[in-house]
Amino acid sequence: MKKEFRLYNAIFPIWAFWYPPVMIGLLQYSWVFRFIVLVVLLGNFAIDSLVVCLAAKRLGLEDRRQLWKKSIWRVWGIGFLCDFIGAALILGLYLLLNNVFHTPWSFVTFPSTTLIALPGVLLAGVLLYFINRKFSFSKCGLDPAQVHKLSLALAVFTAPYTMLIPLYW
Repeated sequence: MKKEFRLYNAIFPIWAFWYPPVMIGLLQYSWVFRFIVLVVLLGNFAIDSLVVCLAAKRLGLEDRRQLWKKSIWRVWGIGFLCDFIGAALILGLYLLLNNVFHTPWSFVTFPSTTLIALPGVLLAGVLLYFINRKFSFSKCGLDPAQVHKLSLALAVFTAPYTMLIPLYW
């Protein structure tokens, strides 16, 4: 009998993309699916907005509202893209360990969850930094040092750390 496994994230539920039975079940109750999508979208938007605004305030940037307006949609989209890429790496590592090496890893227990998820979280954080630095603040008129600090704040504070949490917690 094949073991069932699931990967959860508080804000970005990657299981929605790679575990089709859950999606099919949710589609039967379309209001549940819409609610989950709305919570995920609004939660990520709120966290990204908070980090941009607080980092800009900490840097003493003038006209933070304009900075937010010019950058938030790119920051938000890049955040989803990087979370998805990190989660895809986690899924790939899991499948590689289970199917190629026949190693019994479990997403339920602490050490295996962390060991499998850590590379994906790190990849997502690194991608968040570089992609935000390249694209998110290009129309904001900031100097490279300010862009570096804002991108670093986004990478550190919006990386998908909740992917490290085992299911039983």
